[in-house]
Formats: sequence, C-alpha cells, structure tokens
Amino acid sequence: MSGSAGKDRFDTSGFVMRKQDVGDAGATMTVSRAGRRPPFTPEAERIVILGLPGSGRRQLAELVAQRFGMQAATPDDDAAHEVVTELCCRTGLVLAAPVSAVRDEHLRACLRDGARVFYMMTNPVRLAAELGLSGEAGEKFCREALELETLCMGVLHFLLPDGRTPEQLVVNVCENLGVA
Repeated sequence: MSGSAGKDRFDTSGFVMRKQDVGDAGATMTVSRAGRRPPFTPEAERIVILGLPGSGRRQLAELVAQRFGMQAATPDDDAAHEVVTELCCRTGLVLAAPVSAVRDEHLRACLRDGARVFYMMTNPVRLAAELGLSGEAGEKFCREALELETLCMGVLHFLLPDGRTPEQLVVNVCENLGVA
C-alpha cells in the first residue's frame, strides 16, 4: 500500500489483467452448484420449488409453469415421499415440493441430481406469525424450519430471496435459468 494525500491506496499494478475472447457475447450460461448446465429446455427439464408451509411455493410453481408452458404439481405438505419422488422424475414439470420431503435421503439425491432446485428463503419467525402460530407451536415451527433449511442447502441449486412478490420471484427464476 502506498500513501497518497493521507489516504492509503492498494497497489493493483501486479494484478493479472487480460482480455478474454468469447464466442457469443450475447449468450447466457448458467453456472450453479451443479456446474455448467446446458441451456434450459422446458419440455426436457423439471424445476423444483422448495419452501416452508405458507411461503408461497405453490403460487410460484403455478406462475413458473405458466411462464414456461410446463405443468405444475403442488402436492399437499403431508404427501407421501413416494408421490413426491414419482413427480420429481417427470419432465416438463414444475414441482412445489413439500420441504419436509428433504428428510428422505433418496429423495434428496433425486432432487439434487435430476432437477433444477430453487429454495425460497423465508424468515420462519415472520412466517409462523402469519400462520397464527405462537408460543410452543411457533417455536416448534421455527426449530423444524431451521432443521429443514439445513437439509435444503444440500440439494438446492438456486436461492430465492425473502420479501419479494411471486412475480418478482418468477423473474429471479428466469435469470437463474439463463432465460430472458
């Protein structure tokens, strides 16, 4: 660092700077935890939306399916793992999977390897209050949410931020998939 007029400045003259040629400057490549992925093709893909009960994952799945001309599947929160696993294997589908499904190790592997998985970040304390849960029920909900969120982190490819409208989240999904 060198001083200049009383301010310290970091010397960047030793940084490597080079020009990189690209094949198509307008092309989009999606890079995620799964690495480089081929361009998104709705009829050959499956999208999974994970979120806590009351997070809006069903509405988001319907909107995303509509946007891409795909089918939406929104099983109940207490749907059997076999039902969710079967839905997870279909292509051309947007699945609003119950977040509790990530408790099953086989299903986690199916989600991680066979779909583009989005997790809807949600403040569990706020969500518990919106669901009318207080006291011990609210605390139980929050404990379970933290447990499930940890499992979700192991399968997700993309995070969707809290505090956005479903329409804004559809834009986030499109951006993450590299689709305008």
